[in-house]
Amino acid sequence: MPQGLTRVLGGIVVLGGLLVGAAIVSAADAPTADECLACHAERGLKREKREPGRPDALFVDHAALKASAHGGLECVACHSTATAPHERLPRVRCTDCHDTVPAVLAEGAHGNRRAKARAAAPTCTSCHGTHDVRPVAAITIDICATCHVPQVSQYRKSIHGKSRGRGDSEAATCRSCHGAAHGVLAKSDSRAPTYHLNLPRTCATCHADPELAKRHNIAVGAVYQLYMDSIHGRAVSRSGLLVAANCSDCHGAHDIEPRTEPTSRVFRASVPATCGACHAGVQKDYVQSIHGREAARGNAGAPVCTDCHSAHQIRRTEAAPWQLDVIRECGTCHAESLRTYRDTFHGKVTALGFARVAKCADCHGSHTIQPASDPRSAVSPARIVTTCRQCHPDATRKFTEFQPHADPTNSARFPGLYYSWLFMTLLLVGTFSFFGLHTLLWLPRSFAERLGRRGANPPEES
Repeated sequence: MPQGLTRVLGGIVVLGGLLVGAAIVSAADAPTADECLACHAERGLKREKREPGRPDALFVDHAALKASAHGGLECVACHSTATAPHERLPRVRCTDCHDTVPAVLAEGAHGNRRAKARAAAPTCTSCHGTHDVRPVAAITIDICATCHVPQVSQYRKSIHGKSRGRGDSEAATCRSCHGAAHGVLAKSDSRAPTYHLNLPRTCATCHADPELAKRHNIAVGAVYQLYMDSIHGRAVSRSGLLVAANCSDCHGAHDIEPRTEPTSRVFRASVPATCGACHAGVQKDYVQSIHGREAARGNAGAPVCTDCHSAHQIRRTEAAPWQLDVIRECGTCHAESLRTYRDTFHGKVTALGFARVAKCADCHGSHTIQPASDPRSAVSPARIVTTCRQCHPDATRKFTEFQPHADPTNSARFPGLYYSWLFMTLLLVGTFSFFGLHTLLWLPRSFAERLGRRGANPPEES
């Protein structure tokens, strides 16, 4: 063997021996947990000099460590350079073991915050703890509250938070909506479960389950399907419109409350303001209308947006089915007006399913409804001719004297119509009664005469 090669191989053997020896010595010098706790079990142990981002206390609760996810590991598994005693140790690198987490975390909101070096950016220990390492299943909302104080405060007061507090394991938590902890994405990220266009599907994980709705006495079990068929749902799912209302726009995000709670966004008295967040012009008209003023005074019978448009099944107002259905909706309060309307030509045509005739809103308006005595009303004396001319271009003042809600049985309000109706009714009843009786009395005589003629003229024998 050449002398040069022999020297190289010899050097490699010596170097390998030194490395193995160093490893053996290092392993032998590595302190045990008991040796570490000889100092770190002291509760008052602190750093001599404060370091930003690192805890001052150096006390280690051995019982908590043993009960943690790392309970079976030695101290040097994380503090690999530790000796007994030791000076300042470098930061622990969780990624030495959890090597798949950084890639996931880097894509998420928490990882991005770290990348931007923000002071409040969370670290592994922010959520999992230090020596009392918590597994993901043990990370509760209290951990989220260390950073997200206002959101968690709202959640605790919400229907979800209260249900969770009562022990309901099916109530939504942070992870239910935001996803896995390491992969939490900002709501502005189109991949996030809380992104505007994705949120309905996220809510649907619970609210599309009819069995869950039964278990929790949720009034509308198929709410997701109803929403997706609505004008808002189609705008979100088919058109991708970020301005279209989704679940949180109406119900809130962390502060969701039942509609029976006065502080809820969908509490009856709050509905106009909630809808007005998008439909500002409509809200302005509504609050000035007779309906809006009555609702503001606390009249529970005054209609709000959801009475006419529904909550989750909102349809386009130019659609004929909705225009016909809303007539019946008006009748839930104005039953007498609906009854008299149905007696008119307009009412009879709409009852047959045709929408191209005058309906309630065509004459009275929709969001701007005022009493007929109010000059702003579309049926006030000052404006009624203009209103009628929308369909009848040649309408005159005389034309507007037609009473669309006249009741012929009301003698006090419509005496002329009443007595005309009474006269015609009596005439009709009298005529039919007289000739009906005449027919009944004549019938026996007619039969008798026919039989008499038949007896007087017997058939001839063949």
